[in-house]
Amino acid sequence: MPAAAQQECLGGRELRKFDQLNRISIPTKFRARYGNTVYLFKNFQSKDCIVVYSEEDYLKVYDGISKSYTGAALTMVQRLFLDNIDMATVDKAGRITLKPDFIEFADLGEEALVICHPDRLELWNQARWDAQFKQSIMPDLSAFNLSPRS
Repeated sequence: MPAAAQQECLGGRELRKFDQLNRISIPTKFRARYGNTVYLFKNFQSKDCIVVYSEEDYLKVYDGISKSYTGAALTMVQRLFLDNIDMATVDKAGRITLKPDFIEFADLGEEALVICHPDRLELWNQARWDAQFKQSIMPDLSAFNLSPRS
């Protein structure tokens, strides 16, 4: 993990446009943990977004597969996972290039909403992101405490 990891952003979102070469800039505040190589994953669980992992987190996810499955199921899940992964280099301007099938998979068009989680980025179509909150069953949020002091 890059030395600046202590300054990484642990949340947030930004809307970013693709250029003519299918490059998108990772927002500066999200770059600290990603280094020069990222792994792009077609999220086949939700079929809605592209997940961006650092190399370290990609290896953790891949290793986690073997802890969750065995035998033929393990082989098939590994194949499914690897069939939906692409490696990308982060250029000096902080951009990554997405292959056309990744853009098409998540219906990203000309832009992507970049959502930052502590362990990954997600690239979403803005309309799909907004729609998930209208369609999802929201949990009871009354117990959610915003204060870090309690």
